Amino acid sequence: MTPLEFAQQFLYPYSVKGNEIVPHLCPYCHGGSHKDKNTFALNIEKQTYNCKRGSCGAQGHFSQLCKDFGVQVNNFTLSNKRAYSKPKQKPQKIHNSAMEYLKLRGISQETAERYQVGTDEGGNLMFPYFTDAGEHVFNKFRYPRKLKKGERKAWREAGTMPVLFGMQLCDMERSLCIFEGEFDAMAGHESGVPNCVSVPSGAEDFTWLDTCWDFVQKFESVYLFGDNDQAGQEMINRLISKLSDKRVFVVRHECKDANELLFRKGKQAVFDSWQNAAEVPVNGLLNLADVTPLDVTKMQRIRTGIGRLNQLLGGFIYGDVTVWTGKRGEGKSTMLSQTCLDAIDDGKKVCAYSGELRADRFQYWVDLQAAGMPYITEYYDHAADRQTYYVKGDIKQKIHDWYNEKFWLYDNDIAIEDENEDIIKLFEVAAKRYDCRMFMVDNLMTAEDRCMSEKDYYRQQSRFVGRLVRFAKVYNAHVHLVAHPRKTSGGLDNDSISGSGAITDRVANVISLSRLKEDKRAMVGYDVSMEVMKNRWEGQLDTIGLNYDKVSRRLYVPSDENMYQYGWEFMEWGEIPKTEDMPW
Repeated sequence: MTPLEFAQQFLYPYSVKGNEIVPHLCPYCHGGSHKDKNTFALNIEKQTYNCKRGSCGAQGHFSQLCKDFGVQVNNFTLSNKRAYSKPKQKPQKIHNSAMEYLKLRGISQETAERYQVGTDEGGNLMFPYFTDAGEHVFNKFRYPRKLKKGERKAWREAGTMPVLFGMQLCDMERSLCIFEGEFDAMAGHESGVPNCVSVPSGAEDFTWLDTCWDFVQKFESVYLFGDNDQAGQEMINRLISKLSDKRVFVVRHECKDANELLFRKGKQAVFDSWQNAAEVPVNGLLNLADVTPLDVTKMQRIRTGIGRLNQLLGGFIYGDVTVWTGKRGEGKSTMLSQTCLDAIDDGKKVCAYSGELRADRFQYWVDLQAAGMPYITEYYDHAADRQTYYVKGDIKQKIHDWYNEKFWLYDNDIAIEDENEDIIKLFEVAAKRYDCRMFMVDNLMTAEDRCMSEKDYYRQQSRFVGRLVRFAKVYNAHVHLVAHPRKTSGGLDNDSISGSGAITDRVANVISLSRLKEDKRAMVGYDVSMEVMKNRWEGQLDTIGLNYDKVSRRLYVPSDENMYQYGWEFMEWGEIPKTEDMPW
């Protein structure tokens, strides 16, 4: 990915000022709470970036920017300053035998002279390359006859600067047309196509794009007239991505290349192919009328065991991220592990990261929730001097059989230098290999490196959330993320979440949980307040009252009386209970 391609995908809207790409908002801090504009700049030549907001201060090399946003940098750079040698050979007047060979291929003497094609001392065809200013910088050679089997097709003068063949002939007021070979470019010129140029060293060499970048940028539109083989089509695809800031047209034809099209079908066929080229849609822009209409009854989503939450959100929709917040010990982890069981009961597979619990303790908690009150046994723990609860072995085995290969857990005993990166990678494996559709990160703070400065820490949080948002969209999944609030007085709002406001800006839903004090519980009739603080899809906000059962570790609507039965209970009879008819 080039800086301009990155801007198209991640920095829009933006402007280009000299060598700098300046988006309206910084991709890291999003302008902060005041939405400060034009504070971020990406230098195209130096390939460095920085944000001038003091509370952000993001800076680094373009490669780091790409890594933060989960994309790869192209191998070439726009700031390559390699020194090239001047060509030692000058083209001599073309020999008659060489000219006859060109005529056999449909190339006239007038066209050959216009491109200054000549011969070397050995009588070989010599194609001189010039800059748009007319400076001779590159030579390429070829035998003036049909090649023998195993014979090299062409060769170049070592150390000379690769540019586009024919660029000195171009009219900047018209579109540019790029071919794969010199014969093809001259065939296009012969047929009336404007500004015909060709690449210097075949379809796989893009060194010319560095030396000709400024030249190509002068054209509003570019036509790609490639060969009809795999290498030619790959060249077209790569150029489409590299020239994403331009109007790009792809020429389709029925022959091996443009020169063969001229030879077999004539000039008009070449011209018509160019004239009928199809424009490549702009990456990141859609014609709204072409979008497949949304059928809301068929939207993929995951329902929960809390009916009112389903009504508010319409279920947890694929492609979205939900942030759960609230003070420590208020029930977020409890709610999320229960939501994982709800997803499995809804026929989905899940993958969870728990930074606070070992795998066996996480499983113990989940098994209690899956079992429910009727299947939980208590015993007196003398070490703790209190009653403790557990699920008996036969029931536990049924529960494990029920969620076997449907519930995957990140192994946080593995020592990983960059846990954020590893979480995303393993989530990708879970999505691709096991078809997991719901993911949980509990919590944002434990997935971070607390050794870094507070500013860097919050910026890293924002980056991680951005990667989770992209992951949810790419893998058509729903991600749940626990994020603790900052220390605030009074109630919570979306700006209370620890770190950056960019976290809640990026996600679809924000839900908070708070455990009520005893006098408040007695007055309202429930233990925990669940508040939907953001609902991007439906827009409805509300507070749902829940009770908490300390034995089964379940949160439930008081009217349901904690009677929900998970599917494992029905496996003995070989059937799964039918849920109410839903439009998804």
